[in-house]
Amino acid sequence: MVDLKDFKPSTFPRLPHDGYKVSTTERIHLTIANQKDDGGVINAVLILAAAWGTVLASYTDSDDVLFGLAQSQSAVRPCPLRLQREEPVTAALNQAIEITNESNRKLDGFQNVLVIQNDGGESFDESEIPFPLAIICHIRKEEMQIKAIFDSMLLVRETVEIMLFQLRHAFIRIIQNPQTPLAELQGTGPEGLEKILHWNTATAPQRNETLCHRLIEQRCEEQPSAPAVCAWDGMLTYAELGIQASRLASRLVKAGVGPNRFVGLLMEKSMWTTVGILAVMKAGGALTLMDASQPVQRLALMCRKAQPRVLLVSPKHNAVAEELEVPVLMVPGNQEQDEIPFTTAHSQIKTVQPYNSLYAGFTSGSTGEPKGFVMDHTAFCSGLDAYCEQSGLTSQSRVFQFASHAFIISLTDQIAPLTQGACVCLPSEDQLQNDLAGAIRDLNANWAKLTPSVLRLLEPADIPGLQTLITVGEPMGAAEVTKWQRSGISLLSLYGLSENSKGGMFTSRNDSSCDSCRFNRPFCATPWIVSRHDPNILMPIGAEGEMLFEGPCVSKGYLDNEEQNRMTFVEDPAWLKQIRSDGRGRFLRTGDLVRYNPKNGTLNLLGRKGTRIKIRGQRVELSEIEYHLHTQFDNTKEPAVVEVVVPSDDSQRDPILVAFVPVKEPGPSLQEHNRLENLFVRPSEQFRQRAQTTLLNLSKVLPSFMVPSAIVATTVLPRTPTGKLHRRMLREKASKLCRRDLLAYTSNETAHQDPITKQETILQQVCAEVLGLPLDAVGMQANFLDLGGNSILARQLVTQVRKSDLHITVADVLRQPSLSKLALCDKSSSDSAALVLDDVATDPFADLRTDLLANLPASWDAEDIEDVLPTHEEQEYMAAWPELDYHLFELTGPVDADRLHRACQALVTNHAILRSVFIPFRDTMVQLVLRHVNASFFAYDSTDQDALSCALAYREADLQQPHRADKPRLEFKLIQDAPEHFILHFRILHAQYDAVCLPRMLSDLWAAYDGRDIDVVSDYSDYARECSRQRKPAAYHFWQDLLKDSKITPAPVGEVPVSDEQRIAFEVDMPLLTPPSGITMATVIKAAWAIVLQEFTETTDDLVFGQFVNTRNLSLPGIDDIVGPCFNVIPVRVPRTMLSCSIYDLLRTIQSQHAECIDFETIGWRDIFQRPGDPTADLPGSVVKFQNFNPEPERHIGQLHCRKLPHMHFKIPPFKTVYLIVYPRPTKIILALKSSNAMLRKEESEKVLDRLRQVMQEICST
Repeated sequence: MVDLKDFKPSTFPRLPHDGYKVSTTERIHLTIANQKDDGGVINAVLILAAAWGTVLASYTDSDDVLFGLAQSQSAVRPCPLRLQREEPVTAALNQAIEITNESNRKLDGFQNVLVIQNDGGESFDESEIPFPLAIICHIRKEEMQIKAIFDSMLLVRETVEIMLFQLRHAFIRIIQNPQTPLAELQGTGPEGLEKILHWNTATAPQRNETLCHRLIEQRCEEQPSAPAVCAWDGMLTYAELGIQASRLASRLVKAGVGPNRFVGLLMEKSMWTTVGILAVMKAGGALTLMDASQPVQRLALMCRKAQPRVLLVSPKHNAVAEELEVPVLMVPGNQEQDEIPFTTAHSQIKTVQPYNSLYAGFTSGSTGEPKGFVMDHTAFCSGLDAYCEQSGLTSQSRVFQFASHAFIISLTDQIAPLTQGACVCLPSEDQLQNDLAGAIRDLNANWAKLTPSVLRLLEPADIPGLQTLITVGEPMGAAEVTKWQRSGISLLSLYGLSENSKGGMFTSRNDSSCDSCRFNRPFCATPWIVSRHDPNILMPIGAEGEMLFEGPCVSKGYLDNEEQNRMTFVEDPAWLKQIRSDGRGRFLRTGDLVRYNPKNGTLNLLGRKGTRIKIRGQRVELSEIEYHLHTQFDNTKEPAVVEVVVPSDDSQRDPILVAFVPVKEPGPSLQEHNRLENLFVRPSEQFRQRAQTTLLNLSKVLPSFMVPSAIVATTVLPRTPTGKLHRRMLREKASKLCRRDLLAYTSNETAHQDPITKQETILQQVCAEVLGLPLDAVGMQANFLDLGGNSILARQLVTQVRKSDLHITVADVLRQPSLSKLALCDKSSSDSAALVLDDVATDPFADLRTDLLANLPASWDAEDIEDVLPTHEEQEYMAAWPELDYHLFELTGPVDADRLHRACQALVTNHAILRSVFIPFRDTMVQLVLRHVNASFFAYDSTDQDALSCALAYREADLQQPHRADKPRLEFKLIQDAPEHFILHFRILHAQYDAVCLPRMLSDLWAAYDGRDIDVVSDYSDYARECSRQRKPAAYHFWQDLLKDSKITPAPVGEVPVSDEQRIAFEVDMPLLTPPSGITMATVIKAAWAIVLQEFTETTDDLVFGQFVNTRNLSLPGIDDIVGPCFNVIPVRVPRTMLSCSIYDLLRTIQSQHAECIDFETIGWRDIFQRPGDPTADLPGSVVKFQNFNPEPERHIGQLHCRKLPHMHFKIPPFKTVYLIVYPRPTKIILALKSSNAMLRKEESEKVLDRLRQVMQEICST
């Protein structure tokens, strides 16, 4: 009897859903001439069953197949076959003999049936077939007639036709040779092969034995004055590019560069990078681009493999180059070197041949090291015309070069445009990180390649000049496709491998019905689809298999890695003898699973095989990460495994890399099935510490996108019945965990305690609500920060518990080690909400009001003034400039402009700060609250451009206008460009609001629009008066004691004279970090900044710098809903001696100091340092700002949908203070330095940021 243990057949065809009603309306007929078969009809039944089983095995990619078998209407019974590919057909025939076994009748779920009839036998009723596919074989004396009856909603006619051809092919082969291996029967038959050859012959790329630089030199001769390079650091015409490259090529030739000799380019994006690329080609050499942001150890491995003769290095990266121990040529060189005539290189070029190496690229490798592949000139030039034609690349293109130098696409996007006479547009790193849309606009780019994840950060209206947009690296979501289709742009997707020059296949995304995984025929390769298990089997049309690429664009192979060459390249597969007489050919294994569209030969991308995956748009070999992981966990019972996981609560976000480390579980050993049920082990403190150290060490040898986000301990690594690692089970079980559970392996845990008191119960409920956790996940022993909280969420917690009459402060939340201790801090009292703040007798600003009204300028009427308030220091700076902010909201749906105008007026009327103006008075600025201000509201149609472009144009024009704060500056503009599509443009002084209250303003606006009242518990004037009441002797004594015998630490960069002072910024990214247990990220940042300040200033004093704080910690009803600028800058003092203590002691000291400062944080910087009249005296050398605010959610008001667009405008005070601003994002952290160009210079700033990034990572690994 057939052994059906673990029998798991795949269903064919699959039904779209339960309850699907089958409708078999389509029919196809085929005839098979009788073959020599002495066994007669009985053997024919067995042979047909075995043949049909092999066809199903091909189309389900499964060794277990199940179908119905019938010789009459009433005798349809299950036919299970287990086909071992290496066994002969006789094994399948022997199984078919047992199909009448009673145990098989229990099998069900098959969706296709094989019906075999002979002349004179009972006929099969075809009128109502309950299966979506029926194969009816009628055996006659001279022939066999086969009829396929199928549901055309589930199966394409062409696929069924090919399946019948495959059935005939297998049937004949079995009769001819019953010893034929089953695997051979699963290969394509002659009819399918003929069709594949027709497709491949029509689209095969032509070999072009040309030198790349010859094509570029031809452009230099034909269009010498045309722009070749437009970069942030300069522009070059084609003539100038040729001259500069020739001079540099002479230097390279003198350095020994020649054919197949590599030159490394260690440079940032710059016009000199393009010069260097062309110079290496002119010198006859081959090049490899190197990304200085990658770990030095990885760059050293690249140098070891490529053996570069010399490195072309920019001054910025000279320090990195010194660690690689390779001779260096600085680019640009000195004037004398740059004026060397180009002579010696000419003779060198003559020796270069098209088969010589053009470049080497490096990708993730399976042996723990990057693998380097080589591409020659022929490979790049072949298929180049088709690439340019399909991508719309012409001499009029201005190509935006986005990709990092770590990826070979960055090289393609420089060489290919230059061969066509196009212009290469090179943004600075700062532009790429800070203002991508602005960079595209400024460079006037009209052609770009971007990943869909980057594209989500842009709006079509932000880059109106872009004409061609090509997405790479990952599939594009339907919503994004629709958005960009509407913009009228030419939208394409590019599939490809680095080892196949320029990519592989394009597909247009301008057709809304286009499948995101369907691609046109390759332009740079001939595709073949083979069995994922054996490249010697060519799969039939419509069946899934691994795609091979063949053609002149395929790489020459890997550097110094014959084993990898054998694994990646296939030579002379068995099926090739059916096509070519010599049976010779070389093919690249892509590792991608695809199938042909049987109608036209286009290709559907289905997934990946093996352990090579895509993460953040990049191909990554998981085994490379696992190799380095094993060096950290080398004493585990099994090697660690890395997989891509989508946490259960993050289905809409990008997946993450998770490492799984098998550890010996405590207690008695579990049975295997119990281990699989309890796959993940609760981490010990020792494991957490080791995991943190491992992640830090991995970041030193791997690029950031290859470092796992979490390391999880497992009882066992699951296996399939055949003993292979069951990666799918591992992914599925891990994906049932939320992100917090996965990251818990690096944070501390204590025994769960349920709440006992009323206060603890309130805390548990509110914590769960604020943090988005189930109630039973919040124990009283837990620390709020370890549960996922931060200082912003702490404020939400305080606000929410006050509604339940539990009065704690943010300082309490940050100070207390557990929620049970926090509950003891309740300060509830019956009069806590009974503050009377408008009593004139106790009004701290009464004298100011009397003085100002007595000296009111003639242009003002006292009757128009409702209130007079002083400005706090930060507000004064912002009013004195003045600083204007512009917010844009996209409105989709019906909008009543008059109704919206009334809502804007209601917003202004109900919030006093929005009716405020600012005037100078007695050497300071004061705030006048006017009794009535007409909301400035304009509504109009945009006829010549879309609404967003119109709003952006207005903003840019408005920024150039002089503005004064003594007039109302609040303004609303409603711009319509289509029915039910608007942009609401909102201008406001930053002295009137902060980021916390912006959502409240939006809520109030739409509440008024909806006809509801705006409820104001406390206004900004209440806040200002309460701040004044905080100015008590105790507050000044606190700051005097804290700052005694200290002095302000200067900025980490020195001031230099400049002729044109401007505001500038520099940024770097870093991976997301998990702070040590009980510590906030803000504390980590301040500790790291203190260490960096000490190193760069070399001070021997205590460190004193500023921190930007939100001051909504007052005991004031409705404090979190107040509209107004509730912020301040206060000092941080870090004792010099603490820098030599343990990191944790340093962190606890800084965090405790911050908690103590909360009660006194409304005192201004000048008052703290007792310089009340001088706005520039004792300014902080640097200020730290942790911009940890959640993005504004989208809102729905009936049928109207409101979405806030990204806010891109930021200004800093015009003083010599350096601002460090840290922005956490969903997948990274951005570190930014902002100040005057008199204070910041690129090289110094990047050194500071690089060191800060390193220190933060070290702190979080402690």
